[in-house]
Amino acid sequence: MKNKLRRWNFQKALTAFCLLFSLLFTTGCDAKIGASVDTLLKPPSLSEEQKQIYLALQDCVGDNITLQYPRSGNNLSAFTIADLDDDGEDEVLIFYKKTSLAAAENTLRVGVLNQVDEQWQVVCDIPADGAEIETVEISPMGAESRNRIFFGYSGTDQSDKLLTIYTYEDGMMTQLFTTNYTMFDVEDMDNDDQKELLVLTRTTDAANAAAAMYRLNTQENVNLSGKLDLRTSFTDYSQILYSKRSDNTPTIFVDGQSSTATVMTEIFCVSEGILAYVLENSEAVAATARTVGYISMDIDGDGSIEIPVQESFPGYEEDASDQVKLIRWLELNGNQLTEKTRGYFDLSDGCMFLLPKAWYETVTAITDALTGDIVFCRYDGEITDDMIELMRYGVVQEEEEIEDRESDGYLLIHTKGKAQYYFKAEDSDDSLTKDWKELLTCFRFI
Repeated sequence: MKNKLRRWNFQKALTAFCLLFSLLFTTGCDAKIGASVDTLLKPPSLSEEQKQIYLALQDCVGDNITLQYPRSGNNLSAFTIADLDDDGEDEVLIFYKKTSLAAAENTLRVGVLNQVDEQWQVVCDIPADGAEIETVEISPMGAESRNRIFFGYSGTDQSDKLLTIYTYEDGMMTQLFTTNYTMFDVEDMDNDDQKELLVLTRTTDAANAAAAMYRLNTQENVNLSGKLDLRTSFTDYSQILYSKRSDNTPTIFVDGQSSTATVMTEIFCVSEGILAYVLENSEAVAATARTVGYISMDIDGDGSIEIPVQESFPGYEEDASDQVKLIRWLELNGNQLTEKTRGYFDLSDGCMFLLPKAWYETVTAITDALTGDIVFCRYDGEITDDMIELMRYGVVQEEEEIEDRESDGYLLIHTKGKAQYYFKAEDSDDSLTKDWKELLTCFRFI
């Protein structure tokens, strides 16, 4: 490559600045994503308070019990502590299996414990509505501030899931609602200061994938407020995200898997109190197709959600095995998706580089076969060995590789565990050359 200049003498002075600067652009998103505990080698150790609760449960139901842990969600402990009845005092939900029950009975049970004279006591014990506990959510719903209890259950094969909503009062659990689900969430979806329930179901032989919204009225009834058959045959869901349009209308972004390798995004809103589509047609949804793992997110912290779609950088044949993928980030404008920015994004290392606008269509990216670096070069109609190099970046862990980068003028811009992220901007008279400080602001790390 042409115009390679070393600037190693700046390295030590700039490393600390670069690390601090990069942290300013580290982004996240408010997403509802399943956090699996299936990979845990063993349940976590109990705290002293949890041991007291466990002993209180044993005193009530016997010794032949095994604690059960939700597979996903915000509450991954066998013990969920919350004020369930709005009395100002916390109760404890505990899941366990009773090994002494007859084979025909459901072994999974739910206990509720309360403190009486500073001692934990079981005040309610009921059979669960499924063989395994998938998720537990505690949240208000409807006009009252009182928490409702949302249990997600599954069968032994985890394919069919059942959502059950309970209310707890005067030592009793009362079931309010139950329905099949694949993913659900409780959120204020229409700016009415009351939380609604969104339930997503997958495509089956008997039904299309669907989204349904429910409200809880003052009579404790859960009522349907719009159900949509989705325009893609989603078999699973990755996440639910919330954003607002320019008119402050809430929008709901749902990333769903249409196959084991493809994810698409459907967008909803609440119109006149009813769940409604935002994107105009199925073609607009299909245009969001990309590889599984590339989920929607707020890449710049402005509160809006961007959707990543993939194409090749300029110059690659469609079936080229060595092609580097360009990401076009789409944003919602009215009922349509338009491009907001574009760049490079590698899921494996969590590094994102947003291209300067002057580099659109004029710059391509290749992989350096020797170092593994991603190299950005001026593109003049074809990919060749003598393209002008503008910038390169790479992730290394070995000490020898780190020393090579530092001696060759790379700047350390981020670290994650043992991985160290380096980049180098080339200094030349080419019109596309950018100052290293400008290029540094284009990096994001997730």
